[in-house]
Amino acid sequence: MKARTAMAILALALLALAGSTRPVAGADNPVLTGIVGTDDAFDITLNDASGKKVSRIPPGTYTVVIDDRSSIHNFHMASNDDPNVNIRTDIAFVGQKTFTVTFLNDTVYAYACEVHWQTMNGSFLVTDAPPPPPPPPPAPVRTLKASVSAGGAVRLAATSVKSGRYRIVVSDRSKSANFHLRGPGVNARTGMRFRGSATLRVRLSKGTYRYGSDGSGLSKRLRVH
Repeated sequence: MKARTAMAILALALLALAGSTRPVAGADNPVLTGIVGTDDAFDITLNDASGKKVSRIPPGTYTVVIDDRSSIHNFHMASNDDPNVNIRTDIAFVGQKTFTVTFLNDTVYAYACEVHWQTMNGSFLVTDAPPPPPPPPPAPVRTLKASVSAGGAVRLAATSVKSGRYRIVVSDRSKSANFHLRGPGVNARTGMRFRGSATLRVRLSKGTYRYGSDGSGLSKRLRVH
């Protein structure tokens, strides 16, 4: 659910202060810990047993331990779609309270400091659906070596490469020539008066690229397949 929708749920939920869940200890339930106002800082979080911030949990009954560390903040959790969950600490309260809470499937719950809810807030989704697959790893960055001799001869280590991302490491020893690669989506070069080592980062697509020096022309070809 998008952040704007979650914040709308949060704003509505925090208006419904009646019917708060009473503190009850749950011995065998998964434990979630809400922490607010460490050293009076404007921070609030809900963590699982490993200490990781909760963003998605399966439905069921949980023990929620609220660790309220500030007399200028409080912790309030509710949902616009589940009136049975409405737990909070008082603003002046400092200490811990424990609640037993049953979270419903396919429901978003929000929490905030009532005084500073615009900046101190969070939300999480309760669902038994499997999490989305992780994004594919980024494509590898390959390396191509290029050189410009003192006499101006331009060389590239390959004449044919696969498409993808590359770093072209250029060793340029010429005062009057440079390395220049041009083709689909790429126009990368070193300076004519530059001498030294330079790295050009490019994305090569299928097709033919030309390279050489601006002084003598781009007469050589690099094929990308």
